[in-house]
Amino acid sequence: MGAYGVHPTRYGNLSNDQLYAMFRESTYSKLGESEKLELLQETVNRDALEKGEVGAPEVRFADLPANESGNAANGVINVNRDMAVNGMQSFEYNGQTIQHLISDYNVQSLNTVLHENTHCFQDQIIDGTITIEDAQKTAEYQANSFTSSAVLQDGRYQLGSQYLTGETANGYYCYYFQSTERDAFLGAEERTAAILSGLTEKYGTEPSFEAYAKSVESTGYHATEREAIERFQNPNFERDLNQTLQNQYFGTNVPVDKNTEAAVKAEMVATYKSLQQQITQANNLSAKENAKMSFDPNKPVSLEEYNATLRDSVNAYYEHAMNDPTMSKEEAIKSTAEMSEKYIDAVQEFQESLGMQTTVGVSMNEGVQSIGSNGIQADADALDTTGISAGDTAVDSGVSGDGIGADDSGGVDNDGDGVDDGMDI
Repeated sequence: MGAYGVHPTRYGNLSNDQLYAMFRESTYSKLGESEKLELLQETVNRDALEKGEVGAPEVRFADLPANESGNAANGVINVNRDMAVNGMQSFEYNGQTIQHLISDYNVQSLNTVLHENTHCFQDQIIDGTITIEDAQKTAEYQANSFTSSAVLQDGRYQLGSQYLTGETANGYYCYYFQSTERDAFLGAEERTAAILSGLTEKYGTEPSFEAYAKSVESTGYHATEREAIERFQNPNFERDLNQTLQNQYFGTNVPVDKNTEAAVKAEMVATYKSLQQQITQANNLSAKENAKMSFDPNKPVSLEEYNATLRDSVNAYYEHAMNDPTMSKEEAIKSTAEMSEKYIDAVQEFQESLGMQTTVGVSMNEGVQSIGSNGIQADADALDTTGISAGDTAVDSGVSGDGIGADDSGGVDNDGDGVDDGMDI
């Protein structure tokens, strides 16, 4: 559950109208840092309660890059201190610090915590902490978590990330309209607009409200949606993007626009490679510009965790392939075998990249049961295994005449800002 829980504030007894009135420029600018933090925390407390989250995330100020308004992970929402407290962005250029004032920082701060809390809500759906009635949305979120799957490209399988960070030429739109970001951007935008509408009706407009509205008009959800449709020449781009991710994750074969599918798969592979490079580098590697998932790609990942992520992908693919009416059992077994081989190579490459010197035994018989001519057999009919050595490390796997053995172990487990063109990872 991380830092989810009860986070009382001095503003707990205020009505919603009174609380949101504190985001007026004339009031917010006079608040001290601790007061601003508690205002944002109370806003998240109420948003979490409304969404049905178990507990509320803890809001903190953090020294984030200028392009990053916020991020969320493990029940903690980090908000850019410079933006939310001082109303500025600070850039380093040629050894000098350049500061840019944010005229609508009061509204941007509100939007940021609403956006980030949407990711916390999504995380609780993905990990099963809460359930929602919308089964389609649940499936979309599950297929958009920080897991991997085998992507068929140019006649061969490559590992791809189910969460997209915008690595390819058209990758920003893939990032923006994947289901977790789509709902975070749009939900925060709509909720912020409703709050500002109520404030304007009661107190009149303010320069910060107008500045925010202007930014939404030019770079908000609907403006970005129009750009994506034009770029991909597909009015159903958002739907096809997320269906492609679901097809990959669940092993389904729902028809989608082929050009959109190709673009999404290319982005999946590029994102996976980018995240793998980040994982295998030092912890102090600075995050790539505009890459801010709620999942932390810079956190050290063990061989066991990495191994399990790939195992789960193979397991899920095999299960769905065997039940896919468009595939014969022979095709399902063959394609899963290709995935298994790719998986073994990936585990070895990951281990070698870490420079591991000790012997680590990875059992590959627990995850996927043996496959016989009549389908999945009992565990007692386990496959023969073939030892594959990589330096000092033994990785056991098996692909016998009738079956495929795929492993056991643990997985690599990702946000967004809500106000700029940054990304959440």
